[in-house]
Amino acid sequence: MIDLLASALYDVAIALGGEGDRKWVKDFGASDKSQAVYELAAWLDSLGLKLTVTVKPN
Repeated sequence: MIDLLASALYDVAIALGGEGDRKWVKDFGASDKSQAVYELAAWLDSLGLKLTVTVKPN
């Protein structure tokens, strides 16, 4: 599952970002796992995207 997320983020970095964004994806969450979602949200925001979580329908 993590590999799939990393692959998808790398595709986003290629499409919308630059070399620094591709490096960020490779290093994503390497330091502090508790901060990973905040890092991801900030990175997506810098690309003009947002992270959204919704309630799953029953």
